Amino acid sequence: MPIFEYSCRKCGHHFEKLQKGAEAGVVTCPSCGSDQVKKEISAFSSGNAAPAHSCSSGG
Repeated sequence: MPIFEYSCRKCGHHFEKLQKGAEAGVVTCPSCGSDQVKKEISAFSSGNAAPAHSCSSGG
């Protein structure tokens, strides 16, 4: 399931919510309870836990 990022237009609280893509319920702010939230653009993560390595040949 993807994690969506939101910000509350009422209190400014930023939060994440784990939800199914087809789940279209009303999202409320966990800080103030307002339903005036805006979905934010979030960074994509591939879920790869392996550290990135640089492959370079020096000579």
